[in-house]
Amino acid sequence: MTRITDVESQLIQQAAQDPAFRERLLSNPKAVLNEKGLAIPDSVQIQVLQETPNQFYLVLPLEQSAPASGTNVLADQELERVSGGAGTGQTGWTGCASGQSGCAYTGLPPCGMG
Repeated sequence: MTRITDVESQLIQQAAQDPAFRERLLSNPKAVLNEKGLAIPDSVQIQVLQETPNQFYLVLPLEQSAPASGTNVLADQELERVSGGAGTGQTGWTGCASGQSGCAYTGLPPCGMG
């Protein structure tokens, strides 16, 4: 199982080494992630930002609030138990941009390997 922080690290490393990849990632991140096997729902927006010498970004994790009515939320321990580390053959976005424990993606090859 690959953690979201690992995916981010792989993308950043490839973008640092490949200017064409960096430009594609900046201009159309969903397409790039889709090429890597990561299916992101239409309802999810992805924005890639590039820092400059005079511009820095601080990304805050998703605000932890009560879940919407009718949604099921698993605690990290429950998520680990049901996932069991076994792949289903399906790849997809977990919806966790913060890389917190329990947020994971399976099926993405290392950048430059897929």
